[in-house]
Amino acid sequence: MASYKLDTAFTNEQLAVLNTTGTNVVVAKPTAGSGPNVAWQVFHPMQDNTLSWEELYGIYASTSEVTNGAILTQLSSTGLPALENKLYTIEPSGAVSGPASGGTPASLAMLNNYSYKTYLTVGLYQDATVNGTKIIGNALSAAPVLLKSTATMTPFTIIYIWLASQVISNTVVTTVTSPMTKLVFGGGVDNISVAYDSESGTFIPTTGNPQLKKETVQYFLPSL
Repeated sequence: MASYKLDTAFTNEQLAVLNTTGTNVVVAKPTAGSGPNVAWQVFHPMQDNTLSWEELYGIYASTSEVTNGAILTQLSSTGLPALENKLYTIEPSGAVSGPASGGTPASLAMLNNYSYKTYLTVGLYQDATVNGTKIIGNALSAAPVLLKSTATMTPFTIIYIWLASQVISNTVVTTVTSPMTKLVFGGGVDNISVAYDSESGTFIPTTGNPQLKKETVQYFLPSL
């Protein structure tokens, strides 16, 4: 299973400003057909920070609303890892069954049969390690799924990173006001090192990283 690592660096002056303003680092991941809408990992940085993870995903179901700032309370889940090209089902009892046939290649899928609600919020979750601390089961996506409908989710080896205050991990984030930096892992890139650039508000490649291709880093204004 592929493993990835992101290193981020800040100067003492930058850390002082972030501390004064209550600003943290936010990391999110997209799925096919949608941009990132969940703060997967949020942490208060030090000078040198490391975020690492493996490409293992689980599927969760929740009654939380997909509204900005909502905490994604996971009420039922598949456990790790959920299998691609298989179908999981949230049963009327609230239990999760599967894996069974009926999935989609390279994707994870869950059928909503929970009849006590007109819809559920369904998404992927993934473990990570942030500065040596293991973070278990934070959600990285969320979408409303009607009763008798199936959520099909295709994960990417892409992350988005930006700075924000009043944002916490495992919550819906649909409003972003800071520039976002897109980092593309995969294709031989499993370790990316960046440093925060105060002038642009983005994260720029650290010189001397032999694995960092030019196209792995993109900067853009938020569109969420």
